[in-house]
Amino acid sequence: MSKKHLVLIHGRAIKPSRDAMIDLSRRAIGSGLARANRGAAKTIFESDEVKFSFCYFGDISNAILAEKSKTEAAKLTETDPETGRKVFPAEPLQEAFALTDRLKTFDKRTYTELLKNADDLRMLDDASDMVSLIGSLFTGGILNKWAIDKATADLGAYLTSHAIGSEIRGRLGEILAPALAAGDDICLVAHSMGCMISYDVLWKYAHTSEYAALRDKKNPVSLWLTIGNPLGEDGVRRNLLDGRYVEAEKYPLHLVTEWSNFYAQDDFVAHVEKIAPIYRKMPAAGRPKSITDTQIFNCWHYQDVKHGRLTSNPHDLYGYLMHQAVAGRLADWLETG
Repeated sequence: MSKKHLVLIHGRAIKPSRDAMIDLSRRAIGSGLARANRGAAKTIFESDEVKFSFCYFGDISNAILAEKSKTEAAKLTETDPETGRKVFPAEPLQEAFALTDRLKTFDKRTYTELLKNADDLRMLDDASDMVSLIGSLFTGGILNKWAIDKATADLGAYLTSHAIGSEIRGRLGEILAPALAAGDDICLVAHSMGCMISYDVLWKYAHTSEYAALRDKKNPVSLWLTIGNPLGEDGVRRNLLDGRYVEAEKYPLHLVTEWSNFYAQDDFVAHVEKIAPIYRKMPAAGRPKSITDTQIFNCWHYQDVKHGRLTSNPHDLYGYLMHQAVAGRLADWLETG
C-alpha cells in the first residue's frame, strides 16, 4: 500500500516561524476532523501512518514585505531560534485559534452571528489590495510590475522575479517531486498564493522535459485540495507559468486524480468562486476525474490589538483547515486505500 503523504503549502503575507505554522496547521486539521466527527480519520492523521510535509516560504515573504513596508516590518517582533530571522509572533495566532476553536460548527448561522460582533477591517484592506492586483494582472495580459508590487509585494515578486519565483517553487518541488517518484498517496493542500505555486509546479512536471521520468511513473497527486483559491481569476491565469502558451500546452495534465476546491463566503482572494467550469476546459484525457466546488463559512476571528475589537478573516488558512467540510474531504482521503 502506498504511504499516505499530506503536503500543505501556505499563502502570502507575513508569517510566524515554520515550526509555529506546522504546529498550528496540524492542530487546525485535528480540530476540523473532530468538528466533522471523523474520529477514525483523526486517529490516522495523528499516527505514523501519515507523513506530513509543510512547504514553508514565509522567510521569503517576510523579507520582501519588511523591505517594502515599515508597517509590515514592525509586525515581525520575534526571532526564529532556528534561523535567527525576524518573524511574526505566534502568540496572537494561538489566541485566535483558541477563540475560534470554541465554535462547535462553522456554518452560515455561526458566521452571521460572528459578524454581528466582529469587524472585518483587515479583509477590507486585503480586498482593496486584491482589486489592485487583479486589475494589474489583467491589463492587456502584461504584468504591470509597479502596480503589482504596490498591491502585494510578495506575490508581485513571485510573479515578476524569475529568481524569487524559482526559489519558492523549489521549496515545494523539494517535497513533491520525491513523493511522486516514491509512489506516495499524496494529498496536496494549497492555500491562497500556494494554489498558484502548486499549479505552476504541477504544470512544470506535466510539460517540461527534465521531468519526463517523473511523468513516466504515472503516479498523480490523489487529491488536490485548494482553499481560498485565486485560480479562477482571468488575470491570475494569464500570469501562471502556462499563461503564455497555446491551449495544447496548458494545464497540469495527468498530475491530479481529484481536485476539491473550497471557497468561503466573503473571501475576496477566492473572488471567482467556482473553478470547476473553468478547468473542465482541460483536455478530457488529462484532467482530474472530478473537480468539485464547495462553499463554506470560514469563522476565523481574533482580537485586534490595535483597535481592541473582534475581527473576522474569512480567508485565513487555519480557519479553512478547522472547517468540518474541508476536514471531512480530507478524512475521506485518509480513510481510503
